This record gives sequence, structure tokens and C-alpha cells, in this order.
Amino acid sequence: MIRVLHKTMAAAAGAALALACAACAPAAPTAQTAQAPSATPTPSWTASLSGGDHAQAQSAPPLPVPSWDAASEQGAKDTAAKAMALFARPRVDQRQWITDLAPMLSPAYRTEAEYINPARVPVSRVLSGPALQASSGDPMTVKAVFTTDAGEWAVLLHRTAAAQPWLVQDIATEDA
Repeated sequence: MIRVLHKTMAAAAGAALALACAACAPAAPTAQTAQAPSATPTPSWTASLSGGDHAQAQSAPPLPVPSWDAASEQGAKDTAAKAMALFARPRVDQRQWITDLAPMLSPAYRTEAEYINPARVPVSRVLSGPALQASSGDPMTVKAVFTTDAGEWAVLLHRTAAAQPWLVQDIATEDA
């Protein structure tokens, strides 16, 4: 009797297992079943080949060529004047000083300027300037010279493209 009960329970367990597995199995496709998306994506562009079998990305439109015009000159003057005015504040707390000045600085000079103690900056007043000294043939870099109560000081400005802002690369005495 125990053997019969054991066989009956085993058969019932097997039937339950088969029924449970059947519920997990995917249904057979029918005519109305949608096609699964392809595992291979379709590109939205094609690479061009040049120089043999080396693929190249799509070419970007050329950047505007920077020139030294009235707008460039005025932008450089405005940036230099504002930077020098913010620099020449020896009585301002260091945190406030760098916070005000940082947006106008290149990343490299910003790192250097974080270590400047404004109390040690000898300039407190700009008397005249800026007088711009642009390199011939280089519309990307310019030096702005100021007369201050601590002598001649220069602000070196650079931009990376015609549409990019002028950023301060250095502020130092003119003879430095």
C-alpha cells in the first residue's frame, strides 16, 4: 500500500512539474505573432573609406577661421579689463577673489590662481589700459598691458576658436 501511495504521489508530482514547465515554455509562433527585433542594429550613417580599408567618421563642418577684427579686439579689451579689475583687489577674501575671477581663467591658470593670496597682490588700482599687443598672424592670443599703482602689468589672453570666449592665461608684471 505504501508503495502504491508512493508511486501515485510521484506521478502527481511529475504531472505538476510538467504542467508548470509547459506554462514557462514560449508559445508556438502563429501567423499573428510579430517578428522579434533584429539583434544587429541598423546604422543611421555609413563610414566612408579612404586610404585603404581604414574607416573614418563623418566629417564635421569646418570651424570658422578666427580673425583679428573690431569685435575680437573689443572682446579682448573687455575681458582683460574685467579680469584685471577683479585681480587687483588685495583686501578681498581669497575664496571670494578666486570665485569672482575663475570664470574668466583658462583651466591651467585657474589651478595656479587658486594658490594666489590676494593680500600679497601689490596692485590695488588700475590707472590706464588695456593697451593690446596682438601677435601678427595669430588672432587667437593677445597681451593686454595696464598701468597700475604697482607699475606695468600684463594679462595674457587666448581663445580656442573664433566663437569661443577670451580666457586669461596669465596675469603678471610686464617685465616678468
